[in-house]
Amino acid sequence: MTYYKQLGIMVAGLLWLVVMPLQAEQVQGLYEAEVPVESQSRKVRDVALRVALQQVLVRVTGRRRVLTVTDIEPLLEQAPRHVQQFRYQSREVEGEDEPTDVLWVRFDKQAIDRLLHENRLPVWGRTRPATLIWLVVDDRGDREILSNDMNNRVRRALEQQARLRGVPLHLPLMDLTDRKAISVSDVWGNFEENLLQASERYDAEAVLAGRVARTASGDWRGRWTLYQDGRRQTWNASGQAAEEVTTPAIDQLADLLAEQYARVGQRDQSEALRVRITGVRDLGGFSRVMDYLSDLALVEDVRIDQIEADSVSLILTSRHGRMAINQAVSLGRMLEAETVPMTPSNLENPLAEPVKGEDSGMPVSTRRVDLQYRLLP
Repeated sequence: MTYYKQLGIMVAGLLWLVVMPLQAEQVQGLYEAEVPVESQSRKVRDVALRVALQQVLVRVTGRRRVLTVTDIEPLLEQAPRHVQQFRYQSREVEGEDEPTDVLWVRFDKQAIDRLLHENRLPVWGRTRPATLIWLVVDDRGDREILSNDMNNRVRRALEQQARLRGVPLHLPLMDLTDRKAISVSDVWGNFEENLLQASERYDAEAVLAGRVARTASGDWRGRWTLYQDGRRQTWNASGQAAEEVTTPAIDQLADLLAEQYARVGQRDQSEALRVRITGVRDLGGFSRVMDYLSDLALVEDVRIDQIEADSVSLILTSRHGRMAINQAVSLGRMLEAETVPMTPSNLENPLAEPVKGEDSGMPVSTRRVDLQYRLLP
């Protein structure tokens, strides 16, 4: 093999490692928050815990308006009761000469989820869609696309708000491939075809295109468009600083995604769905399936129904119904939906009540199947 051929293979391998698909991600720290404090007194701590719980509730429900719900006030008053851990730390803050003292706190996930369910409020699980952002910043005529290798105030503001809302956010590499596929004018003009074609290599669930510019008076103006599932939603923003234009964009992004993925239980009682997973041929595949399904916020319980040579049947318990479960399962791109086979059990009464999980003694191939998926490599 020649040197140049070896070099080509090496470069191709490196590019494959760099341009990984931006599939749904497991967001960490949903029930954690940091709040600046002036002292470590109990009075100051109790106030900080209330603020921290407000952050967590917005992040977990995906909705800013959750703080205006009447029934949420008693929960905020009981914030100290739901704390699992807390500690004081120092943080460097941009624009400040001295480190800032903060209270870090982690709340009890099970307690928070239970209280949200009791108040019929949504719970947005850890598996969340990744968003690719194309943003042109125009600072009085100097326009450039914000890329992954830049470190400026705009990027830090975007990422800080994305962490606060629990939204996975990514910037383009703007390498040779990107520069051939898209230009500053494409993003500035919001040319949909070019934007979506350039985004294909990243395989993100959502694409957010924006432009922000400083006006002659020093104010900032912005326009944003979210592309997702064939839909397009556009909004404007303005402010005295670039951060005042970019931060609300992430809030709007999180609100729109939460409307689709953060669900409220639609039933007073849980129902059981029989789910068949094909392509499960070893213990590793089985563990992947069980870990993934057990981690979904919409799923209350996962139990083994029956195991065959290359498939497994499970009983999923949920209050959200088939459509919501199917959407949540498909988001992570670990399981690909398959057509439910036309077995006698499914054809006999396709609208029958879901199974209750009892062992009927029937072969799995003849039992009713509510949903079926294939485990992807």
